[in-house]
Amino acid sequence: MDYALKSHIAENLRKHRVLRGYTQEYIAEFLGKKDYTAYSRYEQGRSNLKMEDAIKLADLYEVDVQELISVSPSVNHHNGENGKKPSGMVSVLVDLDGTSDKLDSHIQRLKKINDLIAKQEI
Repeated sequence: MDYALKSHIAENLRKHRVLRGYTQEYIAEFLGKKDYTAYSRYEQGRSNLKMEDAIKLADLYEVDVQELISVSPSVNHHNGENGKKPSGMVSVLVDLDGTSDKLDSHIQRLKKINDLIAKQEI
C-alpha cells in the first residue's frame, strides 16, 4: 500500500477515535486484538488496515468505510494567511437523512470537535 495513503488512513483512524473519546486500548479490544499495539500500528501507518477491521470501525464510528480510508477526511483544517498558519477553524462534512437520531449524533460529534479545537488538540 502506498505510504501517503497509509498516512491518510492512519490520520483518519486517529481523528475518529479521538473525536469519540476512545482509547487505543478500547479500540484494540473492540477489534479483538491481543493488545493495543496491534491497533496502534494502524494509527502509525505501520500496518495495513484489514477490511474486516475497517468495517467494524465504520460501524462503531457510524460512518462509511470510505470515510476511514478517504484521502479527504470529513474534518479538514483551514489555513490562515498564505496557507501557513492554522486559523483554528475546520470544516466538517455531515450526512443527514431527516431523522432526529442522525441529527443528534452529528450535534454530539460537532460539540466534541469544537471542544478539541478549543483545547487546540486538532
